[in-house]
Amino acid sequence: MKIAPSFLFCFDISFEKRLNCYIPTAYIIEQTEEITYLNKKASPEVLESFGVVFDNLDGSTKKLLTICEDLKPEKVFKKFSKNSKSAKTIDDLLKDSKLEFGIRQFKKTNLDQFYVGVKQENFPLSMNLGIEKDFRKSKIATNNDYLETQLHFDKHESGITYTLALKDKQTVFYPSDVAIEILLDEPGWIIVDRKLFHLQHINSKKITPFLTKKSVEIPSKLVPDYFEKFIKDIARKAAITATGFEIETRNKIVSCGIQPVLDFFKNSYHLNLTFHYNGYSFEATSTKKTHSNIDLSDLNNIRLIQHKRLESESSFADKLVELGLSKTENGLFGLSPKTEKQDPYATIQWVIENQEILESCVFSVADLKIDSKKIDTKKVRIQFSNDVKSDWFDIKMTVVCEAFEFSFSEIIPNIKNRNRLFLLPNGNYFLIPVEWMTLYGPMAKLAKIQNGNLTLPKSNFAVLEDIPQLKSSINSQETIEYQPSPLVKATLRPYQIDGIKWLLEHYNNGLGACLADDMGLGKTLQTLSTLVAVQEQLDFEKAENVQLDLFGNEIPVPKEYLKALIVLPSSLVFNWYNEARKFTPHFRRVQYIGNDRKMLSKKLEKYDLIFTSYAVVSRDISILEKYNFRYLILDESQYIKNKNSKIFKAINQIKASHKISLSGTPIENSLDDLWSQMQFINPNILGSYSFFVENYKFPIEKKQDENSLLELKNLIAPFILRRTKEQVLKDLPELSEQIFYCEMEPEQEKLYEEEKSKARNSLLKAEGDKVDKISIINTLIRLRQLSNHPKMIDSKSEMDSGKYIAATQYLETLVQSNQKTIVFSSFTSNLDFYKKWCKENKIDFCELTGETSLNEREYQVNRFQQQEKPLLFFISLKAGGVGLNITKASYVVFLDPWWNPFSEKQGIGRAHRIGQMNKVNVIRFITKNTVEEKIIRLQESKKLLSDSLLDENFIGAEIESNLSFILE
Repeated sequence: MKIAPSFLFCFDISFEKRLNCYIPTAYIIEQTEEITYLNKKASPEVLESFGVVFDNLDGSTKKLLTICEDLKPEKVFKKFSKNSKSAKTIDDLLKDSKLEFGIRQFKKTNLDQFYVGVKQENFPLSMNLGIEKDFRKSKIATNNDYLETQLHFDKHESGITYTLALKDKQTVFYPSDVAIEILLDEPGWIIVDRKLFHLQHINSKKITPFLTKKSVEIPSKLVPDYFEKFIKDIARKAAITATGFEIETRNKIVSCGIQPVLDFFKNSYHLNLTFHYNGYSFEATSTKKTHSNIDLSDLNNIRLIQHKRLESESSFADKLVELGLSKTENGLFGLSPKTEKQDPYATIQWVIENQEILESCVFSVADLKIDSKKIDTKKVRIQFSNDVKSDWFDIKMTVVCEAFEFSFSEIIPNIKNRNRLFLLPNGNYFLIPVEWMTLYGPMAKLAKIQNGNLTLPKSNFAVLEDIPQLKSSINSQETIEYQPSPLVKATLRPYQIDGIKWLLEHYNNGLGACLADDMGLGKTLQTLSTLVAVQEQLDFEKAENVQLDLFGNEIPVPKEYLKALIVLPSSLVFNWYNEARKFTPHFRRVQYIGNDRKMLSKKLEKYDLIFTSYAVVSRDISILEKYNFRYLILDESQYIKNKNSKIFKAINQIKASHKISLSGTPIENSLDDLWSQMQFINPNILGSYSFFVENYKFPIEKKQDENSLLELKNLIAPFILRRTKEQVLKDLPELSEQIFYCEMEPEQEKLYEEEKSKARNSLLKAEGDKVDKISIINTLIRLRQLSNHPKMIDSKSEMDSGKYIAATQYLETLVQSNQKTIVFSSFTSNLDFYKKWCKENKIDFCELTGETSLNEREYQVNRFQQQEKPLLFFISLKAGGVGLNITKASYVVFLDPWWNPFSEKQGIGRAHRIGQMNKVNVIRFITKNTVEEKIIRLQESKKLLSDSLLDENFIGAEIESNLSFILE
């Protein structure tokens, strides 16, 4: 792997006439001890040539590069010209006072952040680089202390001599004695003798008169006017000395103010202390010990007031530490860095919550501001009321404070956008507590606002579980009394009884459910047992409402049929019908399939169980949508995972009071699968598809956002019951899995590499939507076939297959050991090679593919299960992955992997299930250095996608987005 060369970012500031200020330009060079020339601007193309990925840079560097880009004149014009139809140049924009103000503020904010960043990170900086690009001639030193202003007033008979000096930590100097270039007025940034300084407290323009002379003479008659216009503002902030004035000393702390300060690069607020000394305030972070001010209240008797700081200021800092804050390196105060990273406003919220304690310690929080926005610090509470309607919650929440009261619905947009500052009618701002964002965030996303109240579907009750004031209104029936009915002709295991209770809870609460147990745990039996309990419940309700005739005799009531429509893959209709006949023989049942089904179409309400296929539903939806079924049950419900499919739309047109989906793999490829199934069992529980994509799919799959993942998991958790075989079947035999890596034969390997190169060259040249998905599929199928056997792409080929040789040797060993074995492949043509091998070696076998009829399927399964031989059962993965019970097999062999790991898991579930007495061994044959190895890697990521919601981890992956990886 090529290692990118080390690099260094440098910056230059040059005067831009159109913007009337110095603007920065970013350069990039190779890391070096001495910087000589800056030849390459840090454009996207140049960054790419250096191997630099912008998103991988640290936050400070990214911010500075962004500022350089944003301050380009053409970018500034583009940004502000949106508000002016006629402007052709920046000069045109500046003629509009509002736009001029906006541009000025934009320049000021960005330039200040740029100089702060360059100084903090000590980036190399030059000024007016010039055409020769020689950094050495134009270098500016950035790692310097800030400058303070010192004023001296000498009062004499003819007036006052006014002198201004600048001071860093060691030196006092006069502006006229050095070379000064003003970069920014306010905040003040200047260059002094090729050194960058932050000029504190005053506007840089105030030093302009002193750039050419040491002092200014103010005649007596002009003293009042001059002080009022030019000195008054600067005197509040600068250090002052004077001769000829009356002096008053003030050295008592009146109060200690707390003010939030944004750490721009850490994106969190800290607290700065300000000590008020009756007329002047010292910031705790300032090293300034005294300050003098001019009292102009009596212009005939101007006084000098001196404020002197006390050492007792440290007791305030000690008190904050005692209360739980930490002192930062730059003298500010805050909570732990971890807390502030999670919530930038954490320290400010702490101040609001601890206001009474702070005020009792003489701290003042009355003027708390965030970015010049005054924050209301009064304590706030929420009043709740909740009216439960038939299908939804009608929630009223009112935010109440001493100074204000408003509907909670008004801050819903803030919570959705995670904007913590809410504007109040009095012009102040309410800082929404971070706990509200977490606690009410899911409800804010899903609820609709009607007349100021929040309406929430009952199926979204999970978002109320953590809100104590609303949880009590859920009123769900959780405790189900259930005893297995004698009408169920089977012994139910404890976990199956738990599953039935869970399904009945959802039935009684009018909510849909997804039973997502592992393959082989008896989802069919649990469902049938639930339907028996529902029917018994209906009979009981009917008995409670007995009708009598005029003579007191009971009027016969027609039998109330269950009317459960059970939709299945075509291959499972017969299996379910037989299971129902075996376990629940009392049910009146029918198979709504075949060419003669039209004869049944008017009688479906006369059955308890109606079994049909997805294909039939799709074709007969105009008939089925006319019925009102009590139950609509989908087995292998991943069949409706495509929201745009005909079957998804048809299924959702069927009217049913209650719904159940059954699937061992509720999430096969992406979160789209989950949305489709949740939409079926509880419509709109996850909102519209576009809402789902914006709030869950994109944040989870693309950004791997843990909060969104947890929120989604909490929403669906009440409706998905998933148990694995390892969890509930302690008596199930051990399952072992191993991968058998095969080497390709030399000629096979050469052909594979040629095909892979052709594929890589053609597919990876295409960009974005230009990629032909059909070509991708065909190419990958061809590479998978080559990994198995060259004859799969050329029946006349004489080449050997390394995998075929290894697999037949392994199968021969299993046959000699009398081991019953299922052999899966994605390709029926691949199975043909092995069936031919069996015939040549007189080995008896069974087979099942998509071409096998229903009757023949049953015959093949029974033959394998009941007879000592055949020992091998060849099955195409797509045709035999579900609905089969083959517990006599102790080995499951996969000749080739498939993208979706759940297909393989379904296949394993044919043998590793209830009734299996032997250890099950799973063997996967993988050809080394081929697409098959990549499939194994991608399989794992798809497994994690499902586990993220049904267990706890998550990584998303798509075949198309992994083409480079697959074909490398």
